[in-house]
Amino acid sequence: MKSFISALIVGCYILCCLRLRTAPWKYFQINARLFSRDKGIFSKIAIDKMVPHKWQLLQQRLSDDFKTSHYPVFIKPEWGQNGNGIERADDEHALERIKFRLASADTTYIVQQAATERREFEIFSTFADSSFDYADVVTVTEAINTTDQYPINSINNADTDYRDITHQFSLGDLQRLISYKKEIGKFGQSRLSVRADSLEDLIAGNFHVIELNLFTPMPINLLDRSYTWQRKLKFILRVGRSLARATRAIPSSQPSHPVFTRMMLYSRRTRPIGMVLRSFL
Repeated sequence: MKSFISALIVGCYILCCLRLRTAPWKYFQINARLFSRDKGIFSKIAIDKMVPHKWQLLQQRLSDDFKTSHYPVFIKPEWGQNGNGIERADDEHALERIKFRLASADTTYIVQQAATERREFEIFSTFADSSFDYADVVTVTEAINTTDQYPINSINNADTDYRDITHQFSLGDLQRLISYKKEIGKFGQSRLSVRADSLEDLIAGNFHVIELNLFTPMPINLLDRSYTWQRKLKFILRVGRSLARATRAIPSSQPSHPVFTRMMLYSRRTRPIGMVLRSFL
């Protein structure tokens, strides 16, 4: 189902690009200015440095020097999609075992303190022009997992459900959430994962950032089980149009980067090909 939805988004986007007479292969240039040419990825370490201190969790490279008095912590590959490769350490012994096993890994790993807030939210947005004045698409989706206090929520976690709660926010509330995202950076498309104790805290900016996805971020609200296919198709068309306009709005002066090729090569070097393909879908 997830792969089918992704395929629909891609197909709709290509058709919208053809209608606007813009090149669909430029899609990967939407956030390319934040792409690390040295590493060939959208580096979580570099992205975390963009997050204002008030929203940051303790995060650094996984190394023998890392010490913490607070558990759990999450160990993540420096780049990953859909929760692939993420592990949780609930105490020092678990962390040491993971560090030993990953010592010879081909990729860099980071360790992140767990957020203590009770609820997890995904804020997806697209901007159809390079001015970033107005968000073309905004959704707020809650990740619901009642099996674990500190879950690794992802589209691959069978215990995680997603509920679109955008309708619970006023236009002003949504504009405020977008303003928070713009404090981090201006992204043509993105999905920001945060934890907050309540909707009121989320609106007030009282949250911690867990993750910021800039490369093919799936609109996670499409996994809401209450969505009818009619509603899904309508939203997919809306996103396809927005991304096509965002592609057309990429400044001609912006240097082009081989984002897709480099990301594929990086993924193939660190993961089996089947997992690579799933990460892009």
